[in-house]
Formats: sequence, structure tokens, C-alpha cells
Amino acid sequence: MNDTTDTTTKEQGTVSRISTGISGLDEILRGGLIPERSYLVRGRPGTGKTILGLHYLTTGAANGETSLYINLEEEIEDIEQNGAQLGFDLTDIDFLDLSPKSDFFTDDQGYDIFESSQVERDPFVESISDKVTELEPDRVFVDPITQLRYLTGDEYQFRKQALSFMRMLSENGATVLFTTQATDAKPDDDLQFMSDGTIELGDSAMGHTIDVPKFRGSSIQDGHHAMEITDAGIAVYPELHPGKHDKQFESEAISSGVPALDEMLNGGIERGTVTIISGPTGAGKTTLGTHFMKEAAERGERSLMYLFEESAATLRTRCEAIDIPVREMEERGH
Repeated sequence: MNDTTDTTTKEQGTVSRISTGISGLDEILRGGLIPERSYLVRGRPGTGKTILGLHYLTTGAANGETSLYINLEEEIEDIEQNGAQLGFDLTDIDFLDLSPKSDFFTDDQGYDIFESSQVERDPFVESISDKVTELEPDRVFVDPITQLRYLTGDEYQFRKQALSFMRMLSENGATVLFTTQATDAKPDDDLQFMSDGTIELGDSAMGHTIDVPKFRGSSIQDGHHAMEITDAGIAVYPELHPGKHDKQFESEAISSGVPALDEMLNGGIERGTVTIISGPTGAGKTTLGTHFMKEAAERGERSLMYLFEESAATLRTRCEAIDIPVREMEERGH
């Protein structure tokens, strides 16, 4: 899998960590999740909640851990088919399928057994308890836990049931990820309070994002991080933070590569400063920048160019047409 790490458990300071299976997310979390805690994964449909869970479970299974997927909505066949398309091997994942079956509709069944007075001894809850007792899983993914809301009599019973459910899993040594399906009428604020951490997935005109607004027991890398859903799962790119990088250098005017411009600048551009080249399309901004690079190469110095619009091939062709040997500069390491 892309963007994954093979290390399941590692030490970050004095706190043990387990990998989420996504290296960029582990970096944000300073090494990964803290074991035997419960973490909420929230976001709108299509933001990658289930895919994140598959990364988490398969990473554990690959390292010899017991991984349990409690699916409360999507059928196992659909999960396996969708996972296979992203390259996930779910062979070693244990499933507890509590999704509604077709006979619920055809046999006119109902959830009338889920009266609030009977929640504690409900067969739905018993099936989870029995499975956890049988497997003693290291990792559990519940997708989505908000289905419990419709099987309880009121909000108080739901909160009590969800909290006792997560505590039961943690007390059995499991680290839990659970998703929600929040709506305006039924928000998931209560679950955010109950969880040990929140991983929030989003999307915007700029693409997918991932944030960690809450993470008990550890610092995290703050920021609004970029995320990509690829053919191989999720890739996370932590937000870059400028650091302090001091270097000793001689303060001097360095040539722009254009003698007349150097004369206007009283010798050139001062080393260690930032200069913006502004102007309309076709005014020569890129050409001037590459002149500056050519001049640096002639002094034996290295240059770095970031391209956000035209391709590197196009730049090379255009530069060589005006006698700026970019390919030769690259080959010399300049």
C-alpha cells in the first residue's frame, strides 16, 4: 500500500504508539495512535472514513495483530469489493456483520426489541460482547457507531450505550476507531466529547483535507493538512511549517544575469533577500528568473525552481531557445 508504514508499535517519548497505516497521518500524530483508546473519524460521505479504517486494520493484521471490523451498515461483500479495488487484502481481517439484511424488509421485521429498558440485554449488544470476548482484538474499527442511536430509546441511552461500548473494547485491550454519520438533526458532538481523539476528514475546492482537532495525552502537528484518495488508498501530506535555518553567508550584491538591470539595482540583488518579479503574461518574468539561475551556475552555485503552471519539459525548451542551457545546468548539479 502507498503511504503506509510497517511499524505497528513504537515509542514516542514515554508514550507507546501504534501506526494508523498512513505515514503522513502518523507524522501529524507524532508517531501514531496511543493504544487502548478510542478515536472518532468524522466527515461527510465520500471523504475517506472507511478507507482510513481499512489502512488501520490491515496494518495491524500485517504485523500479526488481531483486527476486527464491526460493520453496522455496509455489507461485508461490498466492503471487500471496494477494498480490493484499492489494493487492500482483507483476508486476515475478522468481521462482525451487523448490517441490515434483505429479509428485514421482506419479512416485515422491525427493531421493536430495542426498547430502552431492554438495551442492556439486547442481542445486538451481546453479539458484539461475545465477538470481542472470543477474539480479544488489538484493533477495532466500528463503521458507523451512530447506528446505535437508532436502536436506543433516547439520547441519554445512546450516550450511555456508546460510552460503555467503547470502554468495554478498551478494557479488553483494543484500540478503537469509529466513524459517525452526523446530520443537522443528529449531530455527533456528544461522541466528540467521549472520544480520546478526533480525526476530521473534509473536502473543498482545493481537494481533500484532514485535521486533528482533539488528541488526548499528546501534542500533535497542528494545521489544515492535505489529503489525497488514490487508487492505493489515502495519502496524507502534513502542512509545512517554516523552521529556523540559520546559515552564515557573505552579504553582497549578486548579479541578476542582466547587466543593465544590475546597473539599475546598484550592482544586483542582495544575497539573503527575497525579491518578487511582477508583471503581466509575456512580460518576461520566467525569463528573468532563469537568467538569475544561469548567472548563479556560472559562479558554481546551485539553484532551485518550483513550477506551478508549465511543465519542466516546456521550461527547458523555452530556456534553451534563448541560450539558457537548463539541461546542461541540471547535469552539472547546478
